[in-house]
Amino acid sequence: MRILIGSDYHCHPGLQVKALDLLPEVDAYINCGDFCSRAGANPPDPELGYHPKGHHEVQQLQSFLQEVDERGKPWVFVPGNHDPLPNALEPLGGQHGYMGLQSQSLQWSGLHIVVIPWTPPCGWNWTLTKTHLQELLREWQGIPPVDLLITHAPPLGMLDENSRWYGRKTPTLRPLVDLLQPRYYLCGHMHQDGGKQGHLGQTTVINAALHNLILEIPD
Repeated sequence: MRILIGSDYHCHPGLQVKALDLLPEVDAYINCGDFCSRAGANPPDPELGYHPKGHHEVQQLQSFLQEVDERGKPWVFVPGNHDPLPNALEPLGGQHGYMGLQSQSLQWSGLHIVVIPWTPPCGWNWTLTKTHLQELLREWQGIPPVDLLITHAPPLGMLDENSRWYGRKTPTLRPLVDLLQPRYYLCGHMHQDGGKQGHLGQTTVINAALHNLILEIPD
């Protein structure tokens, strides 16, 4: 299976065009968030779901996901800390897409995936809390082997710009990696480590920030 992985487009048209050009070559598409930049700032009207200065970004996201959906390939979008809130993202799902607006374990395209739309605290949306992390650790004790763990930020100690943005008490998803030991951990967020991959035990970590990468998963 061939999966196209992108992250941290920040509305860059070249990255969007490249993704659409590559879609015919793959079986599925995953976006690890931060498609937007300004839309994730705290909105004056929470019911809107995004900051008005990012209105054009939300329109771009909607247009891009519609084009992806028209290609007929299954896709997943997991929001990053610069992306809108759920009420703005939920309508963008499309016929073939899955909007990862809650932490969930599910079957997707013949794979067992875990989707987590929470980012270690950095002053924007979708903030991971210690309470939420503990809930996930309790909930997913003993679940079947995980093929893909899909989220926005890398785990502590791997493709995270030498952990310089993670304080000693900052909650990250590293404990969940240690628990689940997924085959692949897909993320972005840390731009300087975009396009790279590494290993935590048996888990291959792929940071797709500012990139479109093709992952080939053996049958």
